[in-house]
Amino acid sequence: MKFSVSALAGFAFAMSLHAQVPKKVVVEHFTNTVCSVCASRNPGFNTNLNAQSGVVRLSIHPSSPYSSCVLNQHNVPDNDGRTNYYGVYGSTPRLVIQGVNIPTSANYSAASLFTPYTGQTTPASLRIEQTRFGNDSIRSVIIVKTEAAHTLGILSLFVALAEDTVFYNAPNGETQHYNVLRKALSSVSGTSLTLPANIGDSLVYTFSSPANQAWNFQRINTIAILQQSLSKTVVQAEYYPSQTNTPTSVQESGQDAATVYSTGNALIIQQSPFFTPRQLTIYDLCGREVMKHTLANPVTETDWSALSCGIYIYTITENNRLLKSGKVPRYN
Repeated sequence: MKFSVSALAGFAFAMSLHAQVPKKVVVEHFTNTVCSVCASRNPGFNTNLNAQSGVVRLSIHPSSPYSSCVLNQHNVPDNDGRTNYYGVYGSTPRLVIQGVNIPTSANYSAASLFTPYTGQTTPASLRIEQTRFGNDSIRSVIIVKTEAAHTLGILSLFVALAEDTVFYNAPNGETQHYNVLRKALSSVSGTSLTLPANIGDSLVYTFSSPANQAWNFQRINTIAILQQSLSKTVVQAEYYPSQTNTPTSVQESGQDAATVYSTGNALIIQQSPFFTPRQLTIYDLCGREVMKHTLANPVTETDWSALSCGIYIYTITENNRLLKSGKVPRYN
């Protein structure tokens, strides 16, 4: 059988369109602010991690061996739940890299710690769209996309909010704590899903959370980990750095010009230019969805008198893509 050069080139090009994508490395670091062993081993690990390119970190603070750990006490169920998910509850520090438990005898300071997990590819990609609404709440949209043919079975998507640096003079002498788990947006074992079979198809998941007064809200970011449900092996990971997240405000300039305002019982949305029907979603300040409306005209007036007076968060989306968000007051 003979193939022309052009046919081979076309075949190669078609294959490249459906190639697997680089897999990010994620390390879940189980530590404790009262643990003296953590204080002695963490600095070398931090230096090693910082020397790696593109490694995602999530620090988790279980209540064992020290339940007095302040970072654990902030959210005991999520910290202990994620620790028990891997079966590493009871001692710190511990590392889980790409869903694999690392022996405590491993040298946390050695670059070879990450070598078995780098340079790998995966048929799935993750994208995070994070929107912070002033200092009140945060919304994280996770897009899971099939990039290549696969035989993956049931997967779990773990999504959490982390604070990139917590400045706290801990009893063990550590003063800076990195990418600290603040809140699990999914369950601690993740949201169950099946990656679409068709290349290019996506799944979209939306999570919302109110802010917490204990957080430095400007340092909050979103992390997503997609892994095999049974083996816990990581399929893909992604991280949305807080520095790239600009707080929204009332009548923020979006990708398309739009004005959202209230005249009491009526909510007015003016769009220019207007292309296709879009979706308006209203959330309360706790991040709960309270209303949805399709925007089918350049100017839309919708009755929202059923909602109590107060400040609400709105988003305007098109095909699950965020175009604009902000706050709007409802008053009598």
